[in-house]
Amino acid sequence: MRARLLPMLAGGLLVLAGVAGLVRGSGSPAAASGAAVAAAPIVVTNAYVRPPVPPTDVAAAYFTVYNTADRDDRLIGVATGAGATSVLHTAGMTAAANGAVIPAHGSLVLSTGHGHVMIEQLFGKLRPGQTVNLDLTFENAGSIPVTAQVIEPDAPAPTGSSAPSTGVTK
Repeated sequence: MRARLLPMLAGGLLVLAGVAGLVRGSGSPAAASGAAVAAAPIVVTNAYVRPPVPPTDVAAAYFTVYNTADRDDRLIGVATGAGATSVLHTAGMTAAANGAVIPAHGSLVLSTGHGHVMIEQLFGKLRPGQTVNLDLTFENAGSIPVTAQVIEPDAPAPTGSSAPSTGVTK
């Protein structure tokens, strides 16, 4: 009996840890508890993707990155399985060759006219309601997976609690 109890107890602890990770990754830092914010150096919220509007075949991903750490961090790469390439662009459609700095206790907001991740050479059609996985790589925080919902091309950008998805933190 005791030999079976240990694996069951270990499995239960893994489930609890997984649930705690999901809760920690949801919402904005303002909505998270102080302990959760302190445990997560980078929090990503309001992630969404606008599908291509013909004649273009390029999608754009948007999100907000909060840096809860005491030192600056830099978003140095974004990968996705939705397309062959993904490039971080800052305001003015300029590719951010060296990434984008997120100041200590500050944020980076990628929004229409203020930067995005351009997803090129799509592997299929993106339809509203689908999700796109993004893997954000930070200089200090490492890799953080984010799920972004595809919204209508002309839909208003989701914000706050109405956002269709939030990032998962490390």
